[in-house]
Amino acid sequence: MANGENVLAQLGDLSIPLPDGRKYRLVGGHRLWVAPEDPPVTYAQDDRAVVVTQTQHELTVTGPPEVATGLEKSISVSLHDGGVRLVHRITNRGTSPRMLAPWAITQFPVGGTALLPLNDQDEDDYGLQPNAEVVLWPYAGVADTPFVMKDRLLLIGSDRTSPTKVGTRLDRGWLAYVRNGLVFVKRATHDADGSYADRGASAQCYSSPDFVELETLGAVGSLQPGDTTEHVELWNLYTVSPDVPLAAVPNLLDFDGDHSE
Repeated sequence: MANGENVLAQLGDLSIPLPDGRKYRLVGGHRLWVAPEDPPVTYAQDDRAVVVTQTQHELTVTGPPEVATGLEKSISVSLHDGGVRLVHRITNRGTSPRMLAPWAITQFPVGGTALLPLNDQDEDDYGLQPNAEVVLWPYAGVADTPFVMKDRLLLIGSDRTSPTKVGTRLDRGWLAYVRNGLVFVKRATHDADGSYADRGASAQCYSSPDFVELETLGAVGSLQPGDTTEHVELWNLYTVSPDVPLAAVPNLLDFDGDHSE
């Protein structure tokens, strides 16, 4: 909340039509999905009653194992460095191993701009080797301009009539959304030795006429029955003057400083 306003999207009955005729209701806010994106697994219904547990410093919400997948998802929230720390957990309650990665998705109202930072470190002594990748989905760039690039940032607007999606490797550990003078930044870690879905794009932004999503992914691994995988995000909310140029926001707020757990 900022000045009594929910900075996350509230989407009511907005839903995704699925290939099997079902609809996945988005609701808004924040959710935990499974990557790589595969409708029978990723879009498993998650609207059943949850269990909420609380300690002195942390609140955890745990859903029941999904009927279709046997996966149990939970999110733990605690205060951290002026913001919040979220631990996303997926536990395999089924009987067979599953190759997957945790996928943390935060939804925002339209009207702002997402910032995805590209790697700004040289890969060799001379600065001659490529050091960043931009990943596009099939519908990006068909009826829109997916992004503007400035100062090693991908600026992804939300004033559009068709959806777009852009990703990159989370080398700098953060991505952000700027709207009406509010800056929401979330941080996560990219494992240089890990294997990632979506051509290595561990940081992603989906922008549609109805909402914007900032997404981070953990590394893909084999989750054995009874095992749990975790993915951590750190969230902070800042205010800036609406007159501050978007590309200046990361330096102004020191996004590339030390914000470790």
